[in-house]
Amino acid sequence: MNDLFRTIYEPSGLTVTTIERPGGIRVLTLVGDIDAATVGTLDEALATGDRLVVDLSRVAFLSCAGVRSLLEANARTELVVVLGGHAVTRSLEATGADALLKIHPRVGAALAGLTLEPGDGLALEPGREA
Repeated sequence: MNDLFRTIYEPSGLTVTTIERPGGIRVLTLVGDIDAATVGTLDEALATGDRLVVDLSRVAFLSCAGVRSLLEANARTELVVVLGGHAVTRSLEATGADALLKIHPRVGAALAGLTLEPGDGLALEPGREA
């Protein structure tokens, strides 16, 4: 498998793991709380690509600052969010961000939800039928 990953651990309580996927997709898995002390780590992670899957299934708390960061990233990138916990879902619903973000229940569904870039290797050769 060609996946590359790195993990950033912030003593403030947020861990970000990045996995590179084919087609220029980065999967960001966050673990911990996203609040005023850790939102900078989230911002830094969201600035790392143009096609992002943000896995929040292991995030216990998402502040309004975290919601704002997701919305700002959504405006400049192709972003898909994976939800798991009730607290994160509640934060997105309370702010109305759930209506603006592409949300999926699992990473696999989020990856499938991203559109393919031209040249991703899935196009048929000229003269070949599906």
